[in-house]
Amino acid sequence: MTATFFPAGARARPSLTPCALACALLLAGPAMAADDDDGAAVNALPEVVVTAVHDHSPAHVVADPKQPRQPVPASDAADYLKTIPGFSAIRSGGSNSDPVFRGQFGSRLPLLTNGTQMVGACPARMDAPSSYISPETFDVLTVVKGPQTVLWGPGASAGVVRFDRERPDFSEGHVHFSGSLLGASAGRNDQTADLEAGNEQMYVRVTANHSHSQDYKDGRGRAVPSAWDKWNTDVALGFTPEADTLLEL
Repeated sequence: MTATFFPAGARARPSLTPCALACALLLAGPAMAADDDDGAAVNALPEVVVTAVHDHSPAHVVADPKQPRQPVPASDAADYLKTIPGFSAIRSGGSNSDPVFRGQFGSRLPLLTNGTQMVGACPARMDAPSSYISPETFDVLTVVKGPQTVLWGPGASAGVVRFDRERPDFSEGHVHFSGSLLGASAGRNDQTADLEAGNEQMYVRVTANHSHSQDYKDGRGRAVPSAWDKWNTDVALGFTPEADTLLEL
């Protein structure tokens, strides 16, 4: 609040700046709320629901990548990771971004799929490792913050990101299938399929996904180059001779 002072003998008239006036109205808002016949506030704000991943521990974040963290499913790993606090992304277009955690990326933030480190293609990380990962086809996402652990290789000063698939359980059936379809504006369309078949001794798993989007237009109707068309397929053959043994190709 600011006040304007006049010469001696004149009547002082305090004046409020627009910012101070807005703050005063906000502070007075709860007190100015009117009550109805039942005593409830008439101008009660609507309920707000916040969705977030609860940290497994101060150094670990465990999430289910099959659950979307944004209005539409993520097209690649970076698109999903940037919804976790601390992550951002170096954009290379509408898709194929490179994840950054606490200002570090590249070899300082290795990405592992089923315990194996993914590497990019082409010089200067033109195709980031995250572009080959479809989050929806994995079962568990684990983020290990900082360089404290040495279980997943050297150089991970920012942390380690792990996308893992759990061991299939065929106790309630020999065939499992899940899939999803997405359609949106600007020609966005995604298709994902995940098929598992097997028994207690062996199994085969086939996953496939495709993501496509066209250029979108800005406020003046000009096309913004942002189109992409990408697909991934995985085939895994596993042998489970006993409860504590798993061999997978």
